Amino acid sequence: MQNKILSNIDSLIGDENSHFLLAVSGGVDSMVLLDLFQKNHDSLKYSVAHINHNYHSESKRMENFVKVKCEEKQCRLIIKSLESTKITSNIESQLRKLRYNKLEEIRKEINADFIVTAHHADDQVETILMKILNSSGIDGLQGIRKVNQNIIRPLHDISKQEIVDYAALNNLNYLDDPTNLDTKFTRNFLRANIVPELKKIKNDIHIPFIDLTNRMEDVQHLISFNVQHFCNSDHFKVNDEIIEINKAEFFNLPFLVQLKIFSKACLKSNNSFSKTDIRELKDFFRKNHTGSIKQLNTKTIFIDQNSLFIYKNLNNEIFNEVEAGKEFKAMNFTFSWDFKDVPENFTDNNQVEYIDASKLKNNLVIRSVRDNDVFLPLGMSGKKKVVKFLKDKKLSMIKRKESLVVCNDNEIIWVAGYQLSDKYKIHKDTIKVAKLNFFRN
Repeated sequence: MQNKILSNIDSLIGDENSHFLLAVSGGVDSMVLLDLFQKNHDSLKYSVAHINHNYHSESKRMENFVKVKCEEKQCRLIIKSLESTKITSNIESQLRKLRYNKLEEIRKEINADFIVTAHHADDQVETILMKILNSSGIDGLQGIRKVNQNIIRPLHDISKQEIVDYAALNNLNYLDDPTNLDTKFTRNFLRANIVPELKKIKNDIHIPFIDLTNRMEDVQHLISFNVQHFCNSDHFKVNDEIIEINKAEFFNLPFLVQLKIFSKACLKSNNSFSKTDIRELKDFFRKNHTGSIKQLNTKTIFIDQNSLFIYKNLNNEIFNEVEAGKEFKAMNFTFSWDFKDVPENFTDNNQVEYIDASKLKNNLVIRSVRDNDVFLPLGMSGKKKVVKFLKDKKLSMIKRKESLVVCNDNEIIWVAGYQLSDKYKIHKDTIKVAKLNFFRN
């Protein structure tokens, strides 16, 4: 068993000049880890970190125990404390997060290269069972990784019994953390009640669980490869705040790949989406109805005839005052205006409009369309709601949401790119005009 562990350490160390930070709680797992480093890798540069959770009456005793052992072994020790009393919910998860934050804090303080933890094969079994209970996806089913960025776990595939046997053989002293007996924590419940029953069926139950995590890691690599390939192709186009995805190619992919692509488009990890989000996305993608629109957090998804569009900030309202002669750029458009002499000829370009400048009172404002907006369409005698006007033009919901109006003193001059207000049209006696420019990028 010792040779197996040493082989693991050797394979993970890489550069012997690296500085390792050992996470030592005082329990059997971490004390075995410390002993292995001291006895067999005394040439390595390593330090010890102890995180006092201040969660139970034995916390200080365990801190002092580690302190004494490090003095005996002449190891550099850094101690940090947590304010666990402030945690009122999801205690297990919160403590783990705080613990890793402190370890990373120490690593940076002492300029260590790697954090080394004593997680073992039985931890992996418990973790996978917890992930299954929480309906985790492939990411979760990979369990505790042997190497995760700057964290390495050399005992990853060593069973708890092997670790205990090593401690007994080498006369190692250690303390049992009393929180490990508290079955209100899911992990402890599984450890005390479920894993022993599984071991009755298969004593080395950790082996198939480790095999599972290895297979899940392979699956994850395969998915990541396909996602990367797709996102680097012409099927995935990024334009400022809009992402266009080839509809046919996207919906031929498995949902897990679709989810990863969507996550990449939103610059989020899968974990950023709730289970409800994922279920709703799956249903939305499955139906694949042209014209369908879905709001998810700050993102808007729209399915067109040939494409799936992801709008990153569609709900962010545009409101900007623009001075004459100035240009305003935002999202996927550019707006500008200035005073001009009356032109001899007028263009039919719907991106350019001329208005009677004498009607202007202030600088112009370009903003998003609001539900209560009304204006007087050119050639009409009565006012019309802007949203009704846009709908009558058979614009998609996305196009309607993107639409903007140009205003003068809270009065709509122009539904940008679509229709001028009759009130601001040029007359035969118009002396000076204002030229409005609105271009979609």
